[in-house]
Amino acid sequence: MVSKRILLVDNGSYEPAATLALRGLAKSVSTLIGETVHPVSTMHSSKIDPALLGGVPATIFAEAVRQAKADGIDELILLPLFIGPSLAITEYLPKVFTEAQPGALSLIVQPTLFDPVERELRDMLIDNLKHTGWSKGSGTVLLCDHGSPIKQVTACRNALAAAIRAELKLADDALVACSMERREGPEYDFNEPLLEHALQSAKGEVVILMLFLLPGRHAGTDGDVATIAKEHAPEGVRWKISPLLGTHPALPSLLKSRLTKAKRSKVDVLVILGAAFVSNVLPMAVIPRLPESYRTVDFAIGSYLGFVVFAVAMIVLYFKFKYRKKTA
Repeated sequence: MVSKRILLVDNGSYEPAATLALRGLAKSVSTLIGETVHPVSTMHSSKIDPALLGGVPATIFAEAVRQAKADGIDELILLPLFIGPSLAITEYLPKVFTEAQPGALSLIVQPTLFDPVERELRDMLIDNLKHTGWSKGSGTVLLCDHGSPIKQVTACRNALAAAIRAELKLADDALVACSMERREGPEYDFNEPLLEHALQSAKGEVVILMLFLLPGRHAGTDGDVATIAKEHAPEGVRWKISPLLGTHPALPSLLKSRLTKAKRSKVDVLVILGAAFVSNVLPMAVIPRLPESYRTVDFAIGSYLGFVVFAVAMIVLYFKFKYRKKTA
């Protein structure tokens, strides 16, 4: 039997609050799925004084890989606490895994939180927006993320902004997607507008809707986002910051769904292959073995029944996909 270990992995922070929040989230997911989920950071967190973490040092990914190998684990399942496909997920963590010389230990990376055909993340953001006391027409909403050098990550943020606008029936300038910071150079212009620039054209009571998961240097009470708002909001403009996504009670369930998402996809593929087998391979294999007088009629009946089986399977999968898309 394959032994596996699930790691809930965030980017990491020097702030104790981030590691403590990650541990709480891992515990909630563990309760939901009935097996242990280990809180692990990509980097940084191992520098935190363990005395600030209840005496238990934070674990970073490289250490978790080495420990899993030492414990005889066969399979590491990486559950990303990331909105989109950042370089940490697509490049850095696989590289660290290889450099840790895992031997026969395998790594499976589950999907990140954003999915264009699902509604959970969008609804969580809307809940957090309403939690601030916002109401339609009260002022500009600024959906703010950290800012990424990867276009695909920014595209996730922009898609969420569009989905929220559509759900709440807001104009483009009523909800603006922006970045806390960006890299220099025109090749990173896709991060614009920056939060400091978006604040200049904001109207009414401004809500900074946080596309951040855990507290830390950027998203803490006195973090960089709050500092930027204090320094760049025009005089007389009132602003407030929404709760973080990591505090939303629906996040553990969303993370649980990421653990089963790949399994659902595999089941869909098996249904298609099974239906194709029944509709094509089985009649071709069985009918030639029948007496000559039965072959023509039975071949027609077998082909017809096979076609029906295949068609029903395709219809089921079609409506399954349509339902997922409808709930997005």
